[in-house]
Amino acid sequence: MNDPVLCIWSSSSPNGRRNLLFGLDTQTWGFKDDEPHYSSPIRWVLFGHDHDNGSPRADAKVWQAGTLSLVLCELTTPRYEGHAPHWPDEVESGQVIYPYRLGITPVGTLADISASPGDMLGLAGSEGLRMAAIRNRGVLVQLDVAPLLQRMGVPTAPGSSVPDLGRTAGSPRPSLPPVRGRRGAGRSNDPEFTSTVEKHAVKMAIEHMEKLGWHDVEELGKPFDLVFRKPGEEKHVEVKGTSGAGAEVEYTANEVAHFRSCPYGADLIVVRDIAVDRSVRPYAASGGKLLHVQNYTAPGEDLQATRWLGRVPGWK
Repeated sequence: MNDPVLCIWSSSSPNGRRNLLFGLDTQTWGFKDDEPHYSSPIRWVLFGHDHDNGSPRADAKVWQAGTLSLVLCELTTPRYEGHAPHWPDEVESGQVIYPYRLGITPVGTLADISASPGDMLGLAGSEGLRMAAIRNRGVLVQLDVAPLLQRMGVPTAPGSSVPDLGRTAGSPRPSLPPVRGRRGAGRSNDPEFTSTVEKHAVKMAIEHMEKLGWHDVEELGKPFDLVFRKPGEEKHVEVKGTSGAGAEVEYTANEVAHFRSCPYGADLIVVRDIAVDRSVRPYAASGGKLLHVQNYTAPGEDLQATRWLGRVPGWK
């Protein structure tokens, strides 16, 4: 069965490689320019990289005779407009370069796959990636991804085509040559940045809950962030913040256990697209869009046990 798949080509330039790895690690992808089909229903995002011809701008016959590498992702957050610098080159320049963004969940990788129309990519997938490389933008195609999932060894949840993250080996990441002269891991190595984002998210969560009538609040931090009380009622809330799409968040084992056993009902609040001004001390955070998931249970098929990294349902 064919699904709508957005094909994206990642360049082999140092910045292209760094941004691909950062985007996969933070479950966020962005574009400089908008296209109408970025807002249309998309089921999967397929990244291509490293065609063995060297240049992706090849004649169709040359392209189809070669091989390339793939990263398959599930679309988990529809297209939105971001206002916070997120990728390393955005942070370095202090401006948003890729404002039109998607949230993605990487599910599998393949290396040295044939670009022949007669192989698993088919004509649609092969040409979709070639056109994405030539046009430097996402190209939407209809593609049966079942052969890719099978070849990648990605199990699906019973009775559905949704990848079962709980039975995968971990967060897939392509093997790429080192990026010379460039630094920038997928997740921030700046403790002050991380702390600033978290504190801002907690502040927004408290303000949100107060608007819902929960005025008695206690900040715990562990095993969950906030306790709200009313006469005869109690509510536990875990808060996550990010400068990215909020497509996935990372939990501790204790947080997962609490979601599953809390007698009061544990909610999840995610704040995405938080901007951080690193030119001042202490750092200053602003902006952000909040999602409140009530009585979140962290289902097993949503969580990769190696890092307790799980999907966030509900972004519109």
